[in-house]
Amino acid sequence: MQSAHHRRVHAVFSGQWPDRIPICEQAFASSVAGAIMGRPMHTGSTELHYEETLAWTKGEAAHADFVEQIYQDSVALQRYFDFDIYFPPWRMDARPSRQIDEYTFLYGNPDEVWHIRQFDPVSRTFGVVKASHTWESGEEVCDHIRRALQAAAPAAAPATELSPFLERAQRELGNEFVVAGVSGLSIPMQAGWLEATVLEPELIGAWLDLGLESLLAGFEAQKQAGIMVVNGGGDFAFNSGPIYSPAFFKKIMAPRWKRIFDACRQLGLFYIMRSDGNLWPVAEALFEWAKPHAYYECDYDAGMRFDELRARFPELVLMGNVSCDFMLRATPQQIRDRTTTCIQAAAPRVVAATANSVMHGTPPENVLALYDAAKSYRTSP
Repeated sequence: MQSAHHRRVHAVFSGQWPDRIPICEQAFASSVAGAIMGRPMHTGSTELHYEETLAWTKGEAAHADFVEQIYQDSVALQRYFDFDIYFPPWRMDARPSRQIDEYTFLYGNPDEVWHIRQFDPVSRTFGVVKASHTWESGEEVCDHIRRALQAAAPAAAPATELSPFLERAQRELGNEFVVAGVSGLSIPMQAGWLEATVLEPELIGAWLDLGLESLLAGFEAQKQAGIMVVNGGGDFAFNSGPIYSPAFFKKIMAPRWKRIFDACRQLGLFYIMRSDGNLWPVAEALFEWAKPHAYYECDYDAGMRFDELRARFPELVLMGNVSCDFMLRATPQQIRDRTTTCIQAAAPRVVAATANSVMHGTPPENVLALYDAAKSYRTSP
C-alpha cells in the first residue's frame, strides 16, 4: 500500500489535487537544522562538505561514522518536518590528499590534476580557491575533450549501480517517503567551456554523449530499486539568462534533454529539471519541446514566476519559488504570504519549497512559516 507521501506526490505529478500540498527541501544547511532541532546536525550545504573532509582526515572508520551521522540526521529532519520527498544530502565524498591548514585542503595529485578548497567560517561555505586547470581558454577545453574522446572505451559497460547512500535510503525509507534518485547533465560554468560552445558546439555535444548512456542506464537501475522521482537537471543560467546561446541550447542541449525525459517517461519515472537563473530564452525548447515532468529551483528573483510559468506550461509541475534571499530577510508573515501566492498560482501541480535550499543564516521561524503555510493550504478543485 502506498504511503500518504507517495499518494500526495503522485497526485501532483498527475495533475490531481492532493490531500495537502507536498513539501520538500533538496538541501538544508546544517547550521539551520541544528538551530531548529536543538542539537548539532549534519544535513547539508557546503558546510557539510567541509565537515566530511575533516572526517576523512581522521581515517576510514571516522569517515564511516560521519556518513552514518549524515544519514541519521537527514532522516530525523525529514521526519520532523514531514517532508514528502527525501533528497539524499549533496555530499563531497572525495578524500583530500592533504590538509594544508585548519580550513584548507588539497585534492588530487599535486604533480597532475589538483585543486584546493577552503572553508570560510563566517559564511560557512567551502569552495575551490585554486586549481591546476582553470579552463580559461576554449582551445584548452577542446583539446581536453578530444583527448577524452580518444581515450574513451568504445563499448564500455554503462554503470548501473546506485550509490550505497541512495540504495540504503530507498531500501529503508522507500515505503515511507518518496526517495529522490539522482541524475544530471551540464556544461561547466567556466570561461573556456563557454567559449568552446561557440568554437566547436558539436565537440561539446560529443563530450556530453560520453556519459549519456550511463545516465540512461542509471534510470533503469533506479526504477528497479523502486525509485519514482529523479532529481536532475544542471545549472546553466544567471539572472540575465542562459550561460550559452539559445541556438546552442536548441541544437546541442535540448535533444539530449529530450532523450533523458523520454527515457524516464518510458520507465514510468518522474524527472525533475533543476536550474537557477532566467530560463525564459530557452523555455519553449526546454519545457514545451523536451518536456520534463517538473521544474525545481524556479528562480523568483530571476523572473521565473509561478503565475507566468503556469500560464505558459499548464502540465509542468512547479517546485519552490520562495527565493533564498527572501527567506533570509523577510518576516514570517511575508514568507507565509509568498508561499500561499506561489501555491495559488501553480496548484494542483505544485510542491512547496524554497527556490533552491535553506541557506546558512535563514531564520528558523521563516523555515517553519513556509512549511506551515503549505500544510495549512486548503486543497480543493
